[in-house]
Amino acid sequence: MPKYTGSADVYRELVEDSKENWLYGLVAFAVVEEQRIEWMKHYESQNGRMPDDTEIKSWYEQQPDSVLLRAKGTAENALQTFSAEVLEVANGDIRKEIEESVVISEIKKLGSFWPQFGVNLAGGFCSALLFAAFLIVMAFLVLNDTSPVEIGKKIKPPIEEKKQ
Repeated sequence: MPKYTGSADVYRELVEDSKENWLYGLVAFAVVEEQRIEWMKHYESQNGRMPDDTEIKSWYEQQPDSVLLRAKGTAENALQTFSAEVLEVANGDIRKEIEESVVISEIKKLGSFWPQFGVNLAGGFCSALLFAAFLIVMAFLVLNDTSPVEIGKKIKPPIEEKKQ
């Protein structure tokens, strides 16, 4: 792994020349630069001044080979967390839109009051007619004694006994 002399070298390695997604490289680059800024703040608190260009170049050169690997790991974790949050928000928005569209479509299906009232009235009238017809048939059967014995008497005359 080559030694880096500045942020341009790190940017080239992580973003421009990388085979991974540019966003992944850009976040990893931001992680490395955040480490440099933290080092610069620490340097200022210890020395009472900000580091000059040669000291910053020396900081880049002193970084171990694994600094980019750690930055990539941190970037990957950050992007996965971010994508999970985005998916959660998007799913919530989509779920809300679906619920609202279902409610609105059901309300639209109801239509206006009078056509629905007419359909309900016709259905009630038909069911009342069927019930009345059923009652008439039952009354006819109950009031006219139509037992099997009576039907048999009307169809066939009584058998006379022969005398010898």
